[in-house]
Amino acid sequence: MPTDFGTLVQRDHVDLQKELSQLLDPVATAAQLSDSLDGVRLGLTAHAEAEDIVLGRFDAIAAVAPLVARARAAHLAQEGALAALVSARPGTSVWRDRAMHLRDLVRHHAEQEERELLPALRYYAPRELYAKLAGAFATERLRQLAMLQPSAPLSITDLMQAESRALL
Repeated sequence: MPTDFGTLVQRDHVDLQKELSQLLDPVATAAQLSDSLDGVRLGLTAHAEAEDIVLGRFDAIAAVAPLVARARAAHLAQEGALAALVSARPGTSVWRDRAMHLRDLVRHHAEQEERELLPALRYYAPRELYAKLAGAFATERLRQLAMLQPSAPLSITDLMQAESRALL
């Protein structure tokens, strides 16, 4: 049986939550923070872009369109929170506050999407269109990842300071 779109979306949500939790680990090294931030940045961007693109084909379904619009709005809020996080100094209280805010946004979005949007898509979308959704999402997500560059913009100074805090 082919993978369901909902399964792929839920997997992305779980992976993002895991990476966001690692950003809040008080003993994380600078390298771990950098890797986790890269994971969040790449994962969130690829997920949001792919989802926004493939769900566009459902804008004409009245019962689904407002839920798709809500998901798009949530992605924009998450992207703004991510931009704020990237501009903060790793390991500081501002960093932690922004990471917690982004984690909360992602968690709320995931809960709402899994509770409302995914069931609505399964119910209202034409079967043949829904059947192709997982493949379209996976393909678009890979395409988005291929266009992104790794290495979040942490400076060497930030990395050294975060590393020294982790050693204390």
